[in-house]
Amino acid sequence: MEPRGYQKKILDYTLSGVDDGFNVLIELDCGLGKRFIQYSLIQETFSTAKTLLILQASTSLYETYNYLKKHLPRADIAIIDSRLPSKVRALKLKEHRVVLCLPQTLSNTLKIAPDAIDEFELVVINEVDQIIKRMGIDNSFKQPYPKLMPYFSTKVIVGMSGTLRDSHYILDQEQLRIKQELNSLLELMGQTKLITMDMLGQSDVDDHISMSEIIATGIEDVRVEMVSAELDSHITEAKEQLLQYIKEENEELYQEAKRDLSKLFGPLPVPPGLAQRFHRGYLVRKYLWSMTGENAFHHLGNYGVDRQYLKDTLPRVPGKFQAIPHLVRSHHKSVVLCSYLDTVDVLSKLIEAAGIKTIQITGQVPHAQRVEALDEFRSSDEQMVAVLSNVGERDLDIPEAELLIVFDLIRTTKTVYQKLKRSRGGVCRIMFYSGTREQQKVLSVLQKIDEKYPWSTQIQPSETYTLSE
Repeated sequence: MEPRGYQKKILDYTLSGVDDGFNVLIELDCGLGKRFIQYSLIQETFSTAKTLLILQASTSLYETYNYLKKHLPRADIAIIDSRLPSKVRALKLKEHRVVLCLPQTLSNTLKIAPDAIDEFELVVINEVDQIIKRMGIDNSFKQPYPKLMPYFSTKVIVGMSGTLRDSHYILDQEQLRIKQELNSLLELMGQTKLITMDMLGQSDVDDHISMSEIIATGIEDVRVEMVSAELDSHITEAKEQLLQYIKEENEELYQEAKRDLSKLFGPLPVPPGLAQRFHRGYLVRKYLWSMTGENAFHHLGNYGVDRQYLKDTLPRVPGKFQAIPHLVRSHHKSVVLCSYLDTVDVLSKLIEAAGIKTIQITGQVPHAQRVEALDEFRSSDEQMVAVLSNVGERDLDIPEAELLIVFDLIRTTKTVYQKLKRSRGGVCRIMFYSGTREQQKVLSVLQKIDEKYPWSTQIQPSETYTLSE
């Protein structure tokens, strides 16, 4: 197992940083071998150091453990999870050189046996960006990291992530401010040497990057467009009521909110119902763009959109759903990512009705069944589509897919980029309803992806599909 040129560069940088007394933060894009780097750190660079490897999700925990145990002496490596009694977990920490765990499991273990990691010298945190809260009050970090970090103060920390270029929000002294995730991580880790993708330019890294062609794909559905415009009017009304209240109570905050609408999404000194109606409008709009007409109807009606208008206007099977079987038809293996279980189920039925075999991967599918379905998807010669929910897609890489479709979008650039890289290159389509604010949202996110991750994405001209019911 010889490292590629850029991997050797990362390992050399890391060793140099540790020798100089620094922690190390590594930005390494999806598909460029974070697990191999972890193996090399454990077995080669720091071959005698007791090492703790922290993963953020159970799927990643077990997959990384299975990968490492193929290459490390079995006596060296152990995994601790919540199914083990705390005393057994503490014993494994003390007896093995390399231990893999989830953060909460480690925290629970250290409550019982705080000395269990005394002899560890190296702590490797995978997907270190996930320890940052999207929005925090005074504290930037998800639990249990504020409790764990003091245990790591005498150890070397190596953090790894493919996405270190997003921002998050912090409410500090009644002010909501935007902060770079990278800056928050550097503050948390202390003296830290940073290794970025930009530093790997003079290596062979370009030879190993899988380029993704991203196509914003608009669906013309006049009825969804009409309902979306009606909902927008309700949201605008809620916003104006909220701003008027703030203006009467706090002129300075009002002026800030007029300049920067994000101020309205943090804690506000207003009656809860007033802010809730405004915030809920955005969630209901996501339901409209992401769900079948039947499910979206209930959310829209409860929000206050006239139910008779919805019965007359809202399509039962909106255009995005109709488009998916057409889009996957010309590809041998496709993946569709969507947010809701009902959407997964309906899309699967529509694709199967078009004569294409489909598998579902969601958090409700047992782990063994998911593994079996994915193995079939990867190895079968049959045309097939995998439809995944947000929970189902977590920590999955599916390079076999020729086409990846993001059915509905959230605004977080990093999360969208991570979704796009599930297929490790190829064609990626991001769906939106033409003529709605979803179109603006998609184009805005793609512009940010193009700016932050130019080495592995090519934004192609948008395409539009007009479909009859």
